Amino acid sequence: MSTENKSSDKLKRNGCLMAVFTILFMSNNLALKAQQRINNPRTAEINIIARADADSVVLRWAPSKAGGWVIANQIGYIIERAKLDPEEPIQRSDYKKLNDSIIKPFSLERWKELTDKNNMFSAIAAQALYGKLFNPKPLSTQNMNVLKNAADELSNRYSFSLFAADNDAFTAKALGLRFVDKDVEQDGRYAYRISIAEKTDQYTFDTTYLVVDIGSYQEPVKPAGFRFESGDGSIQLFWDNITELSYSGYYVYRSDDKGKTYRKMNDMPIVTITPLNAKTLLQSSFTDTLTRNYKTYYYQLRGVTPFAELSEPARVKAFSKDLEAPKAPIINKPKQINAQEIELSWDMDVIPDDLQGFIVSRSKNPTKNYRLVTMDPIPKNTFRFIDDMGGEYEAYYTVAAVDTAGNMAFSLPVLASRIDSVPPAVPTGLTGKISPSGIVTLSWNKGEEKNLKGYRVLQANDSTHEFVQRTGEVYPDTVFVDKISLQTLTKNVYYRVAAVNNRYQHSKMSAILELERPDVIPPEQAVFNDVFVTDTNVLLHWYPSTSDDVKMQILFRKMKEENHWQALDTFAIQTASFTDNQVEIKMNYEYTIVTIDESGLKSDHAFPVMARPYDTGKRKPVENFTAVYELLDKNVILTWDYTLLEDERLWYVIYRASEDGTFKEHKSVNGSIFSFVDSRPKKGEVSYGIVVMTSHGGESEMITTSLTIE
Repeated sequence: MSTENKSSDKLKRNGCLMAVFTILFMSNNLALKAQQRINNPRTAEINIIARADADSVVLRWAPSKAGGWVIANQIGYIIERAKLDPEEPIQRSDYKKLNDSIIKPFSLERWKELTDKNNMFSAIAAQALYGKLFNPKPLSTQNMNVLKNAADELSNRYSFSLFAADNDAFTAKALGLRFVDKDVEQDGRYAYRISIAEKTDQYTFDTTYLVVDIGSYQEPVKPAGFRFESGDGSIQLFWDNITELSYSGYYVYRSDDKGKTYRKMNDMPIVTITPLNAKTLLQSSFTDTLTRNYKTYYYQLRGVTPFAELSEPARVKAFSKDLEAPKAPIINKPKQINAQEIELSWDMDVIPDDLQGFIVSRSKNPTKNYRLVTMDPIPKNTFRFIDDMGGEYEAYYTVAAVDTAGNMAFSLPVLASRIDSVPPAVPTGLTGKISPSGIVTLSWNKGEEKNLKGYRVLQANDSTHEFVQRTGEVYPDTVFVDKISLQTLTKNVYYRVAAVNNRYQHSKMSAILELERPDVIPPEQAVFNDVFVTDTNVLLHWYPSTSDDVKMQILFRKMKEENHWQALDTFAIQTASFTDNQVEIKMNYEYTIVTIDESGLKSDHAFPVMARPYDTGKRKPVENFTAVYELLDKNVILTWDYTLLEDERLWYVIYRASEDGTFKEHKSVNGSIFSFVDSRPKKGEVSYGIVVMTSHGGESEMITTSLTIE
């Protein structure tokens, strides 16, 4: 075992705690994440992460681009460290070089001398670094189905090298991408910086900084959400991609002896990477196709950190099962064998060996709400069943074939109808009332017949006249609302109700209900017929009351969640529209109208309408946007002021003008931050812009500022 591998084992025993500068954004896969950060083809960053225990710190890094990786391999890296004092600011002179010689990849001769021939990650990296050709075969979906081949050979070499470094400590060191600092003090705090050993005109590299606290170590936590789904002869395992620690990949282990011993199922780690523009994370999974149904298997899942450490195992017990249902039976036409009973029969072309029997279910609806008629399966050699329909006259039946594993196949539903010659009973309990506006509300007792379809309501202005039907179709409820005219000399109005069953057989009409028309006639209600909404107002249109003696109309408004209406305006009888300009966007308003007649009688509130002024997406820009050049650090510091929004998350997009004066997007800044440092400004006149963006899709106008850098 090499010295570094021993140090790695010691780190596992003693523990680590990593803290990273907030100006850096790191991921578990340095190669993939870094490629997304810089669009300049000749500029690269060196991304770095660390883990530390009581007596050492392990550093891992990688250039952000394949081209930068090639150049850095030739030049090499320098690592410097400064011990931080909480009482004193750090100085440039505090940084001391840690590596005696420039860190570069091993030569091919040294690689062959030190590497283990069985180390597949080292073999991958060596081939990527020194091989004449590097065209990897397509990766299987069980291993690294998302780490796809890049567009050219250089990208392949770069991606596969950094993937190998994530999974093997020796390989990371051999690639010149790992360093162990053993000269640290317990509870100390250190700042590290890594840079290219010398400048080159071929590429521009940024020096990267990292702060590390030496503290207690915790083993990498087990992956979250480890679960399974049973297949037929297979088991599919799933887990969540989001954990307390990001992993470079995962290994699945299986035990066939109840957890006594485990064997690894995948030689290469499983990697699941969600594309940048995806709305949801891809689901990590592994399918074991070598299982016997109903046998219990024990599985473990371990994550691999970018420091080539295995996490604690997540565990699950799983099994596969028979999922193939038998063929569905075919139901024959039901037969009525007596006044109450229906006989069902069915056929089945092929009787499988594992058929357990049949289950009969019934419903009033052909597509839903089926209830079991047979709680226990009918024997598999029986193909008929007699059902007592009780008070039902029609029902839909299905028959399901059930195998010994519980798989079911349902037949198509069939309708069974029982002969019915008895009309429903006469409705009872007919009562009603008339409102001052002529609205009649009737109610009566519901009949007890199971095949009852509904009712017909009839009306007359004289009890001796012929009653006229008020319901065009059979009315299904026992509460009916009618409208009568109050402008008549006829004092009373009369109603009767008849019941109708599913066979459209009618009962005799109920007893006559006599209702007296009210003496006081308030005006009719207004009716809203249209609502138009903009970002600044609400335009209402309505049909005014049809009553002859209307004096005025009062428009009321309230917020949706409020209970009390507030009078908004008063109108003459001919007014039929109003524009409300006193509104706020994204607020829900309700409107109603009360009509008042010459006698002072008020109509009921018009049926309310709701309006919600929409958001145009315009947001206020930042204020006091300034740019200051810091001569010492050669940075441009941008600052601004902004009042945070209460109901939206926001961020700022920084733009920087190019040589032709076109503003291009440069960086995004969190909404709670009001400054930004441009560490690479160009000389001459430099212009910056800033735009406010919100989570609801809002956007402000761009505010710009300029300065001249000598």
